[in-house]
Amino acid sequence: MIDDPDLFTNIVAPAYLPDTKYIFSKKFEKNDVETYEYVSAAAENIVVKQTEAAIGAYSSYDAATIFYISSTDVFKKFNALQTGLELSIDYKAYKGRDNIRFDYRHAAAENRRIDPSSSNIIDLYILTKSYDIEYRKYLKGDITTKPLPPSSDSLFLDFGNDIKKIKSISDEVIYHPVKYKSLFGSESDTDVQATFKIVKNTNRVVNDNDIKSRVVDSINEFFALENWDFGETFYFSELAAYIMKQTAPDISSIVLVPKSETQSFGSMYELKSENDEILISSASVSDIEVIDSITASRLKATANVITSNEVLNTGVQSTTTSTTTITEGNNY
Repeated sequence: MIDDPDLFTNIVAPAYLPDTKYIFSKKFEKNDVETYEYVSAAAENIVVKQTEAAIGAYSSYDAATIFYISSTDVFKKFNALQTGLELSIDYKAYKGRDNIRFDYRHAAAENRRIDPSSSNIIDLYILTKSYDIEYRKYLKGDITTKPLPPSSDSLFLDFGNDIKKIKSISDEVIYHPVKYKSLFGSESDTDVQATFKIVKNTNRVVNDNDIKSRVVDSINEFFALENWDFGETFYFSELAAYIMKQTAPDISSIVLVPKSETQSFGSMYELKSENDEILISSASVSDIEVIDSITASRLKATANVITSNEVLNTGVQSTTTSTTTITEGNNY
């Protein structure tokens, strides 16, 4: 926001003594990147001349003098050994003034801030390899203590220096450790523990243990890490379709029944994970049960299970009325 549009003209006055109104920058290489930075004309021994003819005798100048020819906007370097000029592309010239003393006073309005905080907040969710390995060991029973995800501070120490090199000044990175949310098995929370009940194909002769093992393998393949992202939703219909495909034609149907008495059949057919969670199966062979048919007793559902498609008539219905006659008399 410019208060005075003529500020540059009033302070620099480029038309007054124009050969003294230049600011110079020099080329530098940093990390294979070329940048031009301000340099002092006296320190670099830069002399401004309007034309090359105005330079005059070279003997009156020091060795390595840099001449700026303002009429053609080029730089030439004096070579004392060859007593001549060489074209230089290491400098740039701009109209302006340097070495100015100024007093800066700023009063921000009530709806503005001089130094605003980071305006772009980036939530970074990280699943570390060490936590992944330890948690899978826990599910297999190799270790008995449930591993915990790393803290936000440890993630900052491990990844902060590398991320700082590529993030913008206005970016604020928040590190969120991602943890596993296990389903179905005994290592899971009680509200997400369940039993897979399957019905074998009666036309096939298959061992129950073989079926259970193949179902567990199919479930683990379905919950492979590369198939899931943080905060995704689990749908049992997708898992059932995958198991049926992998075990066909040995299985005719499969259902998921919660183990908790407070949950009814079908309550686990859709499960949502949080943004800092990723789903994984802890189901084992003990969580697979082979049944002969899908019935209410086999499902052990606590809610009402409809086993008939009859439609009840809710219209006007007749009722039977009984009449009792009481005769008054002196007989008791």
